Amino acid sequence: MMRWILLILIIQFISGCSINKIPEYNDQHFPYVEESVWKLTLEQWGIERFTGLLAVRTLGPDFHLVLLDATGIKLLETIKSNGSDIRVVAAVKAARDRGLPEYLAKSTSRIFETMSDDVNCSTHGFIRICKKKPALDMERKEACFGPFVIWSVDYFYNKDVTEGFVGAVLQEPWRRSKLTLELFQGLSDL
Repeated sequence: MMRWILLILIIQFISGCSINKIPEYNDQHFPYVEESVWKLTLEQWGIERFTGLLAVRTLGPDFHLVLLDATGIKLLETIKSNGSDIRVVAAVKAARDRGLPEYLAKSTSRIFETMSDDVNCSTHGFIRICKKKPALDMERKEACFGPFVIWSVDYFYNKDVTEGFVGAVLQEPWRRSKLTLELFQGLSDL
């Protein structure tokens, strides 16, 4: 029993160092996010913790995020540049204290930073990131440590949208968390 506990702790230690790192791809691109607004839902342990709007904008290598609550109040604004430098422009105290700016920047990077079409898998340290196509209107990107899924993103497509995805679900089984994004089409979505 002690060996299993030690093995689990070693795996968590090794994978913990690379869980939040995203490999640098030569052909990274941000699909459909030059400027877009998304309905965002955060869940943990199956309980909805937050719902709001996420505005995303890319300017060259910079990735801007603005999170609004359901009433339209800006809760936080972050800029991610150079692939990993996260700068918090503004954040309410409650969001900053709970680590929401960093979590949101890393989570949205996992969703929006994609591999080129000719690459199906890549390895970064002990983490292997692969993309799959389980259905015609869906794609999946998974980061695995051996047989264990560290995080996965399911992308949903709509035939009426010519480019990009209309929804994405990021899941982290080890945290029991889920972040859902749905493309905001306007007032009809409210």
